[in-house]
Amino acid sequence: MKENHLPKIAVIIVSYNGQEYLPDCFNSLKKQTLSPEKIIVVDNASQDNSVEYLKENYPSVDLIVNSKNRGFAGANNQGIELAFEEKADYIFLLNQDTVLKSDCLEKLWQGFSKEKENVFALQPLILCWSPQSTNQEKKEQIQTSGDKIHYLGFGFCADYKKIASPENIAKLNKDLTYGSGAALFIKSSLLKKIGFLDQDLFLYHEDLDLCLRARFQNYKIKLLPEAQLYHKYKEGIPRHRWYWSERNRLLTLIKFYKWPTLILILPAALFMEIGILGFSLITGWGHLKIKSYFTCLGQIPKTLIKRKRIQKTRKITDKDLSYYLEPYFNFTGFNNSLIKKIVNPILGTYWKIIRKIIFW
Repeated sequence: MKENHLPKIAVIIVSYNGQEYLPDCFNSLKKQTLSPEKIIVVDNASQDNSVEYLKENYPSVDLIVNSKNRGFAGANNQGIELAFEEKADYIFLLNQDTVLKSDCLEKLWQGFSKEKENVFALQPLILCWSPQSTNQEKKEQIQTSGDKIHYLGFGFCADYKKIASPENIAKLNKDLTYGSGAALFIKSSLLKKIGFLDQDLFLYHEDLDLCLRARFQNYKIKLLPEAQLYHKYKEGIPRHRWYWSERNRLLTLIKFYKWPTLILILPAALFMEIGILGFSLITGWGHLKIKSYFTCLGQIPKTLIKRKRIQKTRKITDKDLSYYLEPYFNFTGFNNSLIKKIVNPILGTYWKIIRKIIFW
């Protein structure tokens, strides 16, 4: 490849108390066969030694240090602004707790070069990190091959812990509902058109929101399985995640579905809300669930303005969207017999019925 044909890639990493992760992540970036033009780190008021570590060991990194936590969305937007100023061709949103295979960036760029469809973003195949990651004799496992959306707004990983064998990889669905914000390779010109991450979401669902806005403009989000990285993902759902996910899930439904669809899913949504509220009270995060309702209400005026803009400019129907929505829950790191035996059969059957009614 001639040097003047190389793309300008800006890698954006949001750092939050991530000193334990940064050495592995940066070492993998140094070994890339296609080096990024810029590495931008936005630190969200870390209380560990992250900032000092970066200044000492990676002085060439463009470092933005926030005096307060601006959330995943807000911090990424700061990095995106800087990447736009530097006229980056591609922007790679990357979690601090990732480790890239050496040809990951090159494969992603080559993948975009070969695409003939209107592709907004590519997601590499994200693998589970474990001691076996450096031992090729052991079987690697998928952390996510792209994320899925339940029709009630829940987002979850696809193919979690499936063996990443050549046979399994060949069968993966390449057309994604949305890509994981842990590693999302985006064409800058299209990101300018679709817009920044919604920083009112702060944390969780911001990648879902961004990709749905792109899909509503008839752009594709695709998996590129030959580009791979590891994610030091931790199972389990911490309480702060319950809060932000529940709040943002409801806002997402209001923003994207047409009113007839919202009316159709209302019985299922109420059934689910009663179940989640009961579960939250039993497991000790009921106050956060109740708080999510109040903060959601506070966001309604802004959300309705965003909704109006999205609905006015959308190029796909809810019927088109319905083919990408899942009838069943399959949450990573959350196994509950009630979901399997009661919730999925009831809500899954309900969705299969009402989906046939949606023609708008």
